[in-house]
Amino acid sequence: MSVKVNRRDFIGLGAAFAATGCTTKPVAVLAAEKPEYHVFSRVFQFIKDYERAAAVVKSCGYDGIEWTARPKGFIEPSLAPRYLKAAKRAAEGAGLKAESLIVSFLRGDDPMAYDIVSAAADAGFKSFRGAYFKYDPKKTMQQNLDEIKRGFESLESLARKTGVKACYQNHSTYNPKIELFGSVVWDLAHILEDFDPKYVGVQYDVMHAQAETGPSWMHSVGIVAPWIDILCLKDFWFEPNPKNPKMWRRHLCPAGEGIVPWAQYKGILEQYSLRPRYTVHFDYDFPTDEKGAIRCATSDLKFYRSVLG
Repeated sequence: MSVKVNRRDFIGLGAAFAATGCTTKPVAVLAAEKPEYHVFSRVFQFIKDYERAAAVVKSCGYDGIEWTARPKGFIEPSLAPRYLKAAKRAAEGAGLKAESLIVSFLRGDDPMAYDIVSAAADAGFKSFRGAYFKYDPKKTMQQNLDEIKRGFESLESLARKTGVKACYQNHSTYNPKIELFGSVVWDLAHILEDFDPKYVGVQYDVMHAQAETGPSWMHSVGIVAPWIDILCLKDFWFEPNPKNPKMWRRHLCPAGEGIVPWAQYKGILEQYSLRPRYTVHFDYDFPTDEKGAIRCATSDLKFYRSVLG
């Protein structure tokens, strides 16, 4: 399971990169590649019909869609083996790619995991993203990491069997009582060093990285760069928590209205020659009617194209 990239060397390059004020290029920049913008389909689930949802997403100007195969998603998990091909055809019929699937299971050996992912492979999906590992406060850090690593081993095993890459998204801590693994990204990198990026990948979310660690988020991109498969896009700002005004909470907002430094982010992505494949998330108060959804999704895409290409 060894990775071709030497993690310590990669960290050293990232450190040198940061120390020079982000002015040097530790990794050669590849020729310009037109970005792909996909949609995380969750907010379009009110449409219910695959073909209509795909048509709406295409009308907004997107290149692809991430279908959800989880409870209350576009496809119920138990029905995934039957309907994944139909969802794939609906996307492609509208002129969209459908490469990544969002599922609800956590481990590769969870019940139904193999059935869902093997069906995804048969339908032509390339990757899947599942649930989040959590820290158990009753266990030591090493005990937690050992257990989480076993979870990743099960995901890699499933990926090797099916040919569909297992991806994990870094997600900021939204509830003090639920300690999410991977929120600071460095813990995720610690686990990933023993896994082949051909089978285990990352959906890197810059909003969650910044919300969790503040300005130091910029150093987390490089540490997981070899494993990044998709770049999740969303924006936010901090606001006082009404339950405790001395504390701050995230406020998700439309693209460009928040504090994510998009121009700086683009520069860092270029430094690490990351493939420009984005998935746009709409975690703010997104409309649940087609006209409103089209307005917001189109506006967000217009902003992202203006700053990321």
